[in-house]
Amino acid sequence: MNEKTPNAQTQAAMTQAREMARNRMLKLVEPRDGVDSFPNFTKPARQRWESIPADIRQRLLSNVWCGKCRHETTITNFTGTLKGGDLLLVGQCAACQGDVARVIEGS
Repeated sequence: MNEKTPNAQTQAAMTQAREMARNRMLKLVEPRDGVDSFPNFTKPARQRWESIPADIRQRLLSNVWCGKCRHETTITNFTGTLKGGDLLLVGQCAACQGDVARVIEGS
């Protein structure tokens, strides 16, 4: 094993820390008292977002592809804008904090 490869105990601790962070992020994006607080949405984007049922919003947030992790993740720390009639969410991967985005097509 070289110096750059973590030992099994460190790898296990890192895996556990990632899982704890992911669970925490999932709780942070859950609606509280029926109100979502996203201060970085433009007004039209907020209106479009709020027109989507809460359960669908939750599924959209937790079904984002991360190109760095190469798997589905939850978007965190995101902003929302309307681009060409589509709602664009731009934020970070819950696991690696890499940049991710979600497009929700307009109707």
